[in-house]
Amino acid sequence: MPIPGGHPTAPRVPLRQSTADRIRAAIYDGTLQPGELLIDQELQDWLGVSRTPVREALHELERVGLVEMAPQRYTRVAQPRSEDRTAVLQTVGALVSGVVRVTVPTLDAGQRAELIAFVEHTLATVEARDADGHGRSVWGLVDRFLAHCQNPILVRTTKDVIGALIYRLSVTRSGETTAWDDLAVGYPHLRTAIANGDAVAAELAIEHVFRLQTPLN
Repeated sequence: MPIPGGHPTAPRVPLRQSTADRIRAAIYDGTLQPGELLIDQELQDWLGVSRTPVREALHELERVGLVEMAPQRYTRVAQPRSEDRTAVLQTVGALVSGVVRVTVPTLDAGQRAELIAFVEHTLATVEARDADGHGRSVWGLVDRFLAHCQNPILVRTTKDVIGALIYRLSVTRSGETTAWDDLAVGYPHLRTAIANGDAVAAELAIEHVFRLQTPLN
């Protein structure tokens, strides 16, 4: 058949995905609070969709840890626990250290300068003991590493889960739960490693920042 004229249309996003994206965004921006019950009918009315995409979306968000489900009891926004914080931090670190390891050797001069500036800004929040500022800055740094990573499979896999992990860290973040001494050691090493194009040293610095050396009790 003849190909229609006009501009190409953007690919359609499956309804379950768009529904999950909207619920995820509401969790991230605080519209839906940790522990808040998620009632199917209320979500259907709010999102203007049927029950099937709502249930599919909730199961997807349960898979990444943003929703907790207990059959016949509750479906609710996940309630991150402060006692799990180090384990979650290490999980993020394991992902990010891999991204850093394969990315640092590929950086050009401009990209190195950009990342070093991000590291210096992040280090300034550590020196100021600004927990919220550090949280925002370090995730900006991670985002720039992902933007420069040339391994699309690693980028896609990391992005698939890292948002939910970052959410769990943000909910439990405070000055008391932030390992300032580890950060004060890790970021200067990361800055030097990026400047020298040393992938192994950069990976080790990230592992220090995300406390991979810390035993779990």
